[in-house]
Amino acid sequence: MGKKGDVHGKMLVAEFSDNEELLFHQTVEWLSSRLNSNPIIIKQELKVFNLNLYTRTFINENGNLIYLTAKEFDLLYFLYSHKGQVFTKEQIYDNVWGHGYIIDTKNLTSFIRKLRNKIEPDPDKPIYILTVWGVGYKFNEDKS
Repeated sequence: MGKKGDVHGKMLVAEFSDNEELLFHQTVEWLSSRLNSNPIIIKQELKVFNLNLYTRTFINENGNLIYLTAKEFDLLYFLYSHKGQVFTKEQIYDNVWGHGYIIDTKNLTSFIRKLRNKIEPDPDKPIYILTVWGVGYKFNEDKS
């Protein structure tokens, strides 16, 4: 406890739904006027890329749950788990589909395109799954 007149305050950390946030702001405004202080409200930014292995779900930058097939999720999780590492198409097939799977590079290209259409803000200018020309694909190490 500080001495009388100290300017040390208390901090409240809370998370609200959109509906609760209006009530919170009204309450803070009322308290501020009564306590003669100015509140500081810090909003936590949402994580843009939200991939959850345990629920096998992906939530995009707008907070929308995006449906992924089992293999789409497996492919995305594999690349995401090895951010920045470049994989050939053969390595991707081995790690996602398993050894012995018949490799069809056109099929993987199409598969990547479908996945980009679901997860990328602009599929024609991908920022997550990047093509490394002449080699294969990687997950952008600067994104998470």
